Amino acid sequence: MSDITSLSAVTRPADARPSPGDIPRSRGNAMWVTDRSGMVGWGRAASRTFSGPDRFTQAQRWFDAVVASATIEDEVARPGTGLTAFGTFSFADESADSSTLTIPATILGWDEQGAWTTTVRSDAASDDETIAPIGHLGKVQWGPGDLDEDRFTDAVSETVAILAEGDIKKVVLARDMRIVSEEPMDERLLVAKLARAFPSCWTFCVEGMIGATPEMMASVRAGHLTTRVLAGSWPTTGGHDAAEYALRSSAKDIAEHRYASDSVLHAIDLQASGPVRANGPTILRLPNVVHLATDFEADLAPGWTGLTAAGAMHPTAAVGGTPTDKALEVIRRIEGLDRGRYAAPVGWMDSQGNADWALALRCAQLEADPRRARAFAGGGVMDRSIPQQELAETEAKFSAILRAFA
Repeated sequence: MSDITSLSAVTRPADARPSPGDIPRSRGNAMWVTDRSGMVGWGRAASRTFSGPDRFTQAQRWFDAVVASATIEDEVARPGTGLTAFGTFSFADESADSSTLTIPATILGWDEQGAWTTTVRSDAASDDETIAPIGHLGKVQWGPGDLDEDRFTDAVSETVAILAEGDIKKVVLARDMRIVSEEPMDERLLVAKLARAFPSCWTFCVEGMIGATPEMMASVRAGHLTTRVLAGSWPTTGGHDAAEYALRSSAKDIAEHRYASDSVLHAIDLQASGPVRANGPTILRLPNVVHLATDFEADLAPGWTGLTAAGAMHPTAAVGGTPTDKALEVIRRIEGLDRGRYAAPVGWMDSQGNADWALALRCAQLEADPRRARAFAGGGVMDRSIPQQELAETEAKFSAILRAFA
């Protein structure tokens, strides 16, 4: 860590929360928006990429070293103030996509108590972005990606046959779609549309990974961890009441949720300094789908952070399967996708130990070509899964991210 650049961060109160038009247009923007709070950042005061099975601990150590060498003046002292980094991580240890932490040169933040501005300076800082009008997408087309509908249903059938042998209980399979727009994609527009459509979700944009996720891996405030597990889903094409009844009556979805909850509970037990409290399963209603949801909370043991907690949980049974190692092998062999940063931790952490690390779901990765993106959706396959029903679940989940591009 001898090459760490010393940073100077200053956080001061601001008059009001920003609007999308107040934010520079840049592919380097970092955004995290909920119905009550949010942060948008641009420019780069410092950034680092990580890879391999220890990428989460690598990233935490780098950020700790940056904080230790920084000068921080924080007049607000609330979650997200002071020195704050945004990150997005690869799903697989061997992914071609690297994991990244970035400390923006400028952050505008807000919560129910007010707004703030953080400016970060270093020799390497870059924040010369210019404000530009919000860009419209023009005509948008989307179509199959590397795993089309027929290949996906074939993959589900093949996986069901493997599950029938009894060694593996659950495998989560994903597929992708390609999105092409007439005009360059404007991250500010996409985030604003997702935040309006899904106010109960966490809307994010980090290193071009953009989405609105309903699933929180590790939210930490003053050493207290909260986690939400979602597994078991039903499309709302027949209405929310019918979808909820079908979900509560589905033995397949109830078992799927239990596997995901057990995997997260086991991980939290290793990190907690006291009892783990659970609430669920309950029903989470979203415009396009209903989920079985269980919320956990616990106090973190010394030495654990939001990022290392998320890293210890990843991949949960909600995005990988049960047992993990065998499920991941099936995913590599049958699904065959490099998921990139889909279904992996995305979020932020600050110098006070606060953090939000969610699962990158209902999302798309913006590509180097500013008119192209790749969207992902998946579902849990069990021995009683029906391929066309699993396909319908991915269609419902795709509808969330496609709202941003419509």
